[in-house]
Amino acid sequence: MKKILAFSGSNNPESINELLLISAINKIQKGNVHHIQLTDYQIPIYSQEIEKNGIPQSIKEIFRFFIEADAFIITSPEHNGLPTSFFKNIIDWLSRIDQKFFGGKPVLLMSTSPGANGGASHLQILTKLLPIWGGNLVSHYSLGSFNNKYDHSNLQIADYDEDTRLSESIRILINSFSK
Repeated sequence: MKKILAFSGSNNPESINELLLISAINKIQKGNVHHIQLTDYQIPIYSQEIEKNGIPQSIKEIFRFFIEADAFIITSPEHNGLPTSFFKNIIDWLSRIDQKFFGGKPVLLMSTSPGANGGASHLQILTKLLPIWGGNLVSHYSLGSFNNKYDHSNLQIADYDEDTRLSESIRILINSFSK
């Protein structure tokens, strides 16, 4: 059975990007998604000095999930037009094991925000960097005005057009590795 590794680049326990991720996961057949919470892992801020003592076990475990995955769904909040420092730190550590840690596998990048832009600015940055990390971007999705378009009681996007766009992005991802 093919596996999609799904995670958010947020360390906010009330992350709207985590809610967007759950919306996406709920559209995929049960058992095909391995959803991890990166906040469950103790990960020091990357430095060469810390690395001299070896790669943290938590990063090795996350890297193992990357190896086992056939595809990825990643939601990433935008902080000042950039990915979060939390997410960047994990990328820094993973790249010390293997610069191409995505292994050429398909990736769906997503973001949301309370504002109309939906985090689209930093998705452009991640889109350019993803190939450096060995990721094969097959689709991206940005949801603006989250608070007006999300149904918290049903954990899904309430706006029909936006929900259709998300479903299409997921279909593209699944078709990219199901063949």
